[in-house]
Formats: sequence, structure tokens, C-alpha cells
Amino acid sequence: MTERFEECEVIQLVFSVCSIVEGAVCRELPPIPLEPEATLAACFMASQIEGAKWVARHPNFYIHRATCRPAGAFEQI
Repeated sequence: MTERFEECEVIQLVFSVCSIVEGAVCRELPPIPLEPEATLAACFMASQIEGAKWVARHPNFYIHRATCRPAGAFEQI
């Protein structure tokens, strides 16, 4: 899909990560805002690059899920 979200200007990339050391301890990282003109395809490509960088800096974790969503959607309370 190369369409932009119609209802927002910015797409965020959000990773859910889990600890290798602590078993099933998982958490959601703060969102990574992308450029305003970023498409969903660009977000998914960025997830590969940003995910590889993050895992290289945090060897005791793995990425469980990468999600591209409109900025502000599903904000944590």
C-alpha cells in the first residue's frame, strides 16, 4: 500500500519489544514519528532499518511487532 492515512499528516512507527533475559516481559516503545509525506510503504521499510538499529543497541531484546499508525492513535494512558 502506498496511500497515506487520510485523517492524519504524520505516521508513527511503534515497536513492541520483549526481553530475552526476563522471559515474557514485553513493552511498547515510544513512537517514532516519520516525515509528514511518508507513505505506509515507507513506514514498513523504515521499520526494518530502525528495528535493526534498535536491536543492535539492545541485544537482550527482540522486536515482537512493528506497527505503522496515525500519529496520536492509541496513545498510552
